[in-house]
Amino acid sequence: MKRAIGILLIAQALLTYLTIHTIYTPYVVKILDRNTGVTTISYSYPWLYWLMFIGLSIMLIIGTYLVLTKEKKQIFN
Repeated sequence: MKRAIGILLIAQALLTYLTIHTIYTPYVVKILDRNTGVTTISYSYPWLYWLMFIGLSIMLIIGTYLVLTKEKKQIFN
């Protein structure tokens, strides 16, 4: 039972990450230095993206733990 829950958590974390990655686009900031003509481009994601990424990482770790742990055998007397 633990293994099945772990596999579902891993699958959900990966699919949710792929969905979020396609939805969120980074903010693009272009800075032009008029003296040298060099353009600097900076990419930034919203804070909610990083918050979801942390949550999905925790879910992935828990799912991996549940898949890799061995079940205890109970001996009934």
